[in-house]
Amino acid sequence: MTHYVLMKFKPGTDLDAAEARIRETYRQLDETLDFLHNPRIFRNCVERDSNADLMAVIDLDDPARLPDYLQHPLHLAMAGAFRDAILVRTSFDTGA
Repeated sequence: MTHYVLMKFKPGTDLDAAEARIRETYRQLDETLDFLHNPRIFRNCVERDSNADLMAVIDLDDPARLPDYLQHPLHLAMAGAFRDAILVRTSFDTGA
């Protein structure tokens, strides 16, 4: 399955720092979790109120492994670090 997370940050958030933290966390998750593959981080290039600022995309071997990823300490630490900076977060899952 492919798991997408789109994040819209509050104005004034350091997007360079957020992107770097997200990239590093997903690099570590890729090394740690044998069921997580090919993490990709994208940054929005068009300024619009309706656009997300950053998008993370990962592949998981099985939808049943999603809770293992979501509850992993690296993921929880990253989510906690951005809790007050994210205005909107949307996720989307596709595939089997």
